[in-house]
Amino acid sequence: MEEQLILLLNGHSLRKGSFDSWKWKDKDNGIFSVKSAYNKLQGTFDEEGSKEFKTLWSIRVASKAQLLGWTLFLDKLPTKDKLAARGVQLQNNLCEMCLASEENVEHLFFSCSVSQKVWNMCARWMGVSSMHHVKARANFQQFHLVNLNREQNKIWQGM
Repeated sequence: MEEQLILLLNGHSLRKGSFDSWKWKDKDNGIFSVKSAYNKLQGTFDEEGSKEFKTLWSIRVASKAQLLGWTLFLDKLPTKDKLAARGVQLQNNLCEMCLASEENVEHLFFSCSVSQKVWNMCARWMGVSSMHHVKARANFQQFHLVNLNREQNKIWQGM
């Protein structure tokens, strides 16, 4: 423990006559905010990620859908892989829809043959061609940023 303290203090010098002060390093202005602490605990999001979250909360859809998207972006859904890591006893760790692969977020929402059928049906219904990503943010970007006509945007945004 002493060695860790010495390593932390290396490179810092004490100055006679100067006063101690507090500075929150995760904000440019050095001032603490609950939002910056929350972002620090969740993992710092880049500027692009922040825009995605703002967009997610601005889309006119059921709040349950927004909450699911938010939880999916944060990778906090209680999938079998996460439950097993927390010590929850499961009969198996296989996806209940296909029984072919381990259930994790990427598989459940994007790689599973059943979920891919759903994505394909959505793309056909909206009249767009689709490429499947295995990450929630990439899928959201694809569907939100794609050049949809006015009618297709209404379908996607639930208007």
